[in-house]
Order: sequence, then structure tokens, then C-alpha cells
Amino acid sequence: MSVSVPTIDFGAFEGPDPEAHARVVREVADACERVGFFFASNHGIEERVLSDALRHARAFFEQPLEAKMRVADLRKGYIPVGGCDNAVRPTSMHEKFSCGPVDVDENDAYYAGADARAALYFGEPNRWPSSPSGFRDAYESYYRAVAGFVDARILRALAAALDAPPNFFSRRAKKHVSNLVALRYPPIAARSVTTPLERVRPHTDPTDVTVLLFEDGPRGLQVLPEGRGQSNAWIDVPDDDDAEGETKRMGIPKTKKLLVNLGDATQFWTNDVWRSTRHRVVVRDSDDARRDRVSLVFFHAPDYDARVDARALAEAQARGDKGGEDEERREKKRVVSASRPARYAPFEYFERTHFAQLARDERGLRDRQVLDADGERAGLTER
Repeated sequence: MSVSVPTIDFGAFEGPDPEAHARVVREVADACERVGFFFASNHGIEERVLSDALRHARAFFEQPLEAKMRVADLRKGYIPVGGCDNAVRPTSMHEKFSCGPVDVDENDAYYAGADARAALYFGEPNRWPSSPSGFRDAYESYYRAVAGFVDARILRALAAALDAPPNFFSRRAKKHVSNLVALRYPPIAARSVTTPLERVRPHTDPTDVTVLLFEDGPRGLQVLPEGRGQSNAWIDVPDDDDAEGETKRMGIPKTKKLLVNLGDATQFWTNDVWRSTRHRVVVRDSDDARRDRVSLVFFHAPDYDARVDARALAEAQARGDKGGEDEERREKKRVVSASRPARYAPFEYFERTHFAQLARDERGLRDRQVLDADGERAGLTER
């Protein structure tokens, strides 16, 4: 079976045409079942917001290292090339800037309490550079816009595709702990490239969904849709090869499309009905190695105390089951059933945080979250 990364037009999702809405839901369900990635067009985010964020990200990275190091921080701020190594990213291949949630209410105990979970996410503020001018405004505007898109369309579309209440996922992300990362992959010193040379090693994301915007297309991004009737071969995410210097320098996206992929939390919630697809970034040839690339990666995460529980989703599916589909199709969507017992014990999202993940082996926590023969979570203490 051939697999590709589809484009889904979200313009009809909130429109008045129920048939068009249903078509979007079907396309989302198909993409999640087949590959775990899809492009979203007509997402409603203004072109100005996209281009401003990319332009300011590039301007930040093009500053001298000394200027960037003024906001250096392993969690919220700048990490230079070689500044942090982990199982996912070879540090010689990228530099990045990241921020956590914006518009935080410091009087809310969820954000400012003594709880260790709050301290992990909010114990230190975002670090904003003083230059380039307007960087913080552009970055925060993009953060808010993508967060709104995920809440209003993506999470609701995922719920609809699973026959769950529309707010099943979104009500668990009212105080989400998402972070926004700007990445720059600098040119690699001119030499012969043995394909594939990995800029980013194969990995999955610990999110519910991840949303990506590319300055120059998703060059070299590959996905591995394992266990879906494929040959288990890496497939290229399509890109346009005709974008050239001026468009890139001005930070204008070649397309308004955003790339969306499912994360581990969604795989756990759906009990493997949908998978968090492994992906990587490779250098394809010597010409590719001489380019640099900037992208924005929005790692959307639910509330840190959101309980990720497939059985809760299964109960919500049962309450919302109105029939109308053939039994085979309905059974395929059921996340827990007699033929599909729960594989993962419930856990708080905090236990699979981005920050904690940096110190873990790529698959370590996932392996410890598989239920043992007695239905208990192996290696993790129940709260």
C-alpha cells in the first residue's frame, strides 16, 4: 500500500456545510491511521504572523554568537550548536531558541504554586533577546495563533475522527504547557555526503500533536509509518524545490500550509489505534549540505496534570456512539474493546514532559508504560 503525506483543507471544518465538515473529519482519520502526518491548509493564521515569526527567527540566528548567548538556557532560551546532546539531535547539526507558555497568570497556583510540576514548567521565565527588535512580539503572536488553531480545529478534528465529544482533548489542554522552538540547521562543511546523513536522528515527539512551519520547505524530512501495511521504508515529506534566496531571506513561507504530526500522548490515548510516527531529518546530497534551514516547531502539550487514559476515551466513545457506521468501521475506531485491551496504564502528562524527556533514552519511558500481564504499569509508581 502506497503512503504519502496528504494535505487537508481545514477551511471547511468550521463552515456551514455538514458534508464538507464530515469530509475533513474523514481525511483526518485516514491520515492518522495511515501515516500520522498531514499538511493543514486554510488554517486561518494570517500570512503576516507566519512571515514575521520566520523572519525574526532567522534574524536572531544570524546575529553573532555572543549576542545569542546572552539568552542562553537549556530550557527556555538559546542553545548553540554543540550546546546540548541527547538521543534525538546530533548537536553539531543545529542551534535553537525555545520558549514556554505565554500569557501566564502568576496569581494562578497552577502556574505559580509550589508543586514540583509547576516548577518544572514555570519555575523560570522565558528569556527574550533584546535584538532583533520585535522578536518577542512576533514569537508570542505566532505562539498564540498556533495554539488557537490547535485548540479550535486540530484537537476537535481528532476527537470527531474518533467519535468522541468535540472537547475531549481540548478540555484537557486549557492550560497547556506547549513550547515553541525555532531551529536553524547551519550549512555543513563542504565534503562528500554519504546519504543519508542525519541532521535529526529517528525519534517520536512526546506531545499530543506537533505543528511545523518551514522557511524553505521540509527538505530532508522523512517519516517511517511502521506497522501500517508498509514496507517499513522511510518516505520523504514532499517539498518544493523552487524556492530561492529572496523568498527565504524575507522569511516568507512558500506556502501557508502547516505540517501536523501526532505525538506519543495521542498514541497512548488511542491505545495504538493511531501511532506517533518516527521521523528524522537527513541531508540528501552535497548541495543540500551547503544550505541552511530555519523552521518553527510548536510542540503542543496538554495540561501538565492531564490524565492520559485510553479507557476514559473509550468511555467517551461509547457515550457518543450514535450508530450510522458499519460495525467493522466502528470497531476499528474503538480504542479499548474486547479485541483491543488497554496496553498503557493511565498517567499524568507531567510524567512524559519535554524537559524530563531530554534526560531519558528515546524509548525508555514508553517501554516502562506498557502494561504488564496483570494490567499494571511496569516500572512507574501509580499516583
